[in-house]
Amino acid sequence: MLTKRFSLLTALALSLALTLTYGCAPSSQEIQLKYNTLQIQQGVQSELDKLNLELAAAASQLSFMGISGPDAQQVLNGLYDKYRFTLYFATADAAGKTIATAPVGYSSFEGLFISSENIKKPELKQVLVMGEAYYTAALTWPVLSQNGDTIGSVSAIFEPGKLFTGTVAQEALGAGMAVNVITLDGLNIYDSQGRDTGKNLFTDPEFQPYKDLIAFSHKMVARESGSGSYTFIDATTGKAVKKRAFWDSVGLHGTEWRMACIQPVAE
Repeated sequence: MLTKRFSLLTALALSLALTLTYGCAPSSQEIQLKYNTLQIQQGVQSELDKLNLELAAAASQLSFMGISGPDAQQVLNGLYDKYRFTLYFATADAAGKTIATAPVGYSSFEGLFISSENIKKPELKQVLVMGEAYYTAALTWPVLSQNGDTIGSVSAIFEPGKLFTGTVAQEALGAGMAVNVITLDGLNIYDSQGRDTGKNLFTDPEFQPYKDLIAFSHKMVARESGSGSYTFIDATTGKAVKKRAFWDSVGLHGTEWRMACIQPVAE
């Protein structure tokens, strides 16, 4: 009963918000699309926030026990066991050289330099990992000595696509609905339909004929949340299809990704 009441109240709130935005009563499709956008955004942001807190706690532990040795390895193993959307966890020294990793499959990275920076504050950024896609991300926290000096860092390296795949319940999406996630420079780091991951909406030749799509994408990166529409050619039928999209933002430490729920406009 509580769930039904919550859903009803949410739908009513979304209906009011959409009415104020468009000046007319929204369709049930628009309400559902907006609702799904909020649900997915909250789910993904919650996962990022939990990982961020755990990594901060790990950095605090490592400041006492050091970034190498059995105790540090146990900390990394414990993190990996909790967050299977990650590729691996690692500690690095102040020069950026990898000291310890988990799981064992990434132990060959130990001794390699994963960064040329002395990490001073937590950050989320794109990184290049050997053998992985170039849109891999790293969430990193500095590890400080008891005197407050930086002795190294601890990082979670993950593919954003795996994070979203674990959060987006495909069966909960409406007919023809897709989820796309882009960086602020236009790189698509997750496409629930598996077609556009790794493509840049601003520069890829495939998208250049679709001026309204590019305009929509620029609007999307300029604002943390919003809605819009554009026309695109259906890959199956070859016909132009108008699509409605709502978007919101997820991210940490000043890095933002735009997440959009997209669906063909109902006839």
